[in-house]
Amino acid sequence: MELKEVIDLHKEVRKVDRMAVMTCVYKKASPRHRTRSKEDDVIICTNRSNRKLLFCEKLAQRKKVSIPMTIFDEHPEIDLHYDLLDCHVSVCSPEVPQLFSDNFDYQTHYHFVRGLLVNEEIMGHHIYTHFISDQYAARVSNLHTYDAISQDVIHRWVYPLVPDNSSQPIGETYSYGRHNIYLNANVSLGKGTVLCEDVVVGPGTVVGVDTMITRSSIGRNCKIGERVRIEGSFIWDGVTIENGSVINHSIVCDGAHIKTNVTVSPGCILSYGVVVGPNFTVREGTRLTTKVLESSSHVEWEGEEEEGSVAEASPHSPKRTADTVKEEVGPEGRGFSWQPPKQDAEEEREDEQEDIDDKWPFAPDNSTSSSECSSLSSESPAPADDVCGGDDLDTMLFYNEILDNVRSGLAGLVPNENTILMINASKHAYNIPIQDVPGMVIKAILEGPQNATPTQSSELLHYTKNAVQHFKHLLHHYIKGVGAQCAVVDSMAECALKQPLVLAVFPKVVMLLYNADIVEEGAILEWYKAFCESEQSGKKAELLAAIKPVIEWLQNAEEESSEAED
Repeated sequence: MELKEVIDLHKEVRKVDRMAVMTCVYKKASPRHRTRSKEDDVIICTNRSNRKLLFCEKLAQRKKVSIPMTIFDEHPEIDLHYDLLDCHVSVCSPEVPQLFSDNFDYQTHYHFVRGLLVNEEIMGHHIYTHFISDQYAARVSNLHTYDAISQDVIHRWVYPLVPDNSSQPIGETYSYGRHNIYLNANVSLGKGTVLCEDVVVGPGTVVGVDTMITRSSIGRNCKIGERVRIEGSFIWDGVTIENGSVINHSIVCDGAHIKTNVTVSPGCILSYGVVVGPNFTVREGTRLTTKVLESSSHVEWEGEEEEGSVAEASPHSPKRTADTVKEEVGPEGRGFSWQPPKQDAEEEREDEQEDIDDKWPFAPDNSTSSSECSSLSSESPAPADDVCGGDDLDTMLFYNEILDNVRSGLAGLVPNENTILMINASKHAYNIPIQDVPGMVIKAILEGPQNATPTQSSELLHYTKNAVQHFKHLLHHYIKGVGAQCAVVDSMAECALKQPLVLAVFPKVVMLLYNADIVEEGAILEWYKAFCESEQSGKKAELLAAIKPVIEWLQNAEEESSEAED
């Protein structure tokens, strides 16, 4: 967001009201917005004429709130807001530090605001508000907002604060690729590695062969083995993940070591230096650590400590045996399950909301998925879906090789026969049915070039024309019979439903394949009939409207041909 605008506004307010000590920034965001943390869920009341803050209170899951009648009596027009996100950005006057110092019970920004509002008649200080709607401002307060804001950075909603910006420190230069893939120049990717979408890989990281990473951030100097699968996770610096492990919607902190064939279930946090495995499954929502809070109750450590097998001993460590540790971190693990310190009833009630929000990645009721809306924008394109059409790792790896062969074949004008040999070799290596190949080939063509992602339909159409012309023999080799032709059109329709750019060129690409004698008239009409009979949605209706002129032209041509034969 633009701070100068808020600072200038605060200065103008101070000219009119010398007792104005703070201008708070709020962002327009619906109650079910995914970046709205329930622990910061507030309702505010402002004076409509000058946006002076009159009332502010956190709801903490309450359904009712009491607003003093004096507010309505003293102000003829007020605005009541429950559509705002507290950005925790405030422009303050010089008096604010002294006010914090004099009132030692003000522990947080919210306590300060509430204290000034309650004691406004005594102290005479005023707070004003500034609302933003088309700028970005948000605060990480728990795991939900950490995930949401990280995804916003990856989706470039906070540009120019993006990984590929040249203002990053020396040695931290990233390249930006399609589907929001950010790679540092000093990254090693093994053969067959698949980076699906929304992936950041930091410098010095080595990724083994046949590994798949999607919607995840990988830090610096990580070592990721072979056949590893990482989804929706945050891997911090210096982490080692050995062969065959699966990390699902979890956070792995600096220096952690995940041994062979370990499955980390959703919602887990592996703290600094934790070792897990091998051949072990970390239960859902587990938090592992090697440290113990000093306030923990005094219990003893039993059993002889073996190097690399138990957590750090401490006078306040929980009572644990070697068998207990194995149950939590595996046979060669190091660490133990962390539990929050016990609280009295009053503290437990105060922190109830925080506990609910902390159960990431299981979204609280007020959140919406990232496919419905951007974190801080009314309209957001959904992340590009996996175009290979399946969750099977072999299928995704095979599609990745087809994509590379198509792009390199077109860029280097490789003969079709050579490309066919490479595709067939991959097909046998990954045991892919031959009927799946035509659809993957046409999807790979619609992906566009690797280093110049099309931004307009005309660019994608031009690339597709060149690709169809170059790969005409290859397409004829794989697309044989009406069944295969229907499957190809259906694959294109599947891409069009997921990607607006493909939807824009879909009718022209169908005609392009028809004119090249790759897809016959009967196959197109047969696909159209089956597609109309399937369950309809908004996107499908849009696709049917786009292809309808082509279908009508083919039907008329078929009738004219029949009449001519008669």
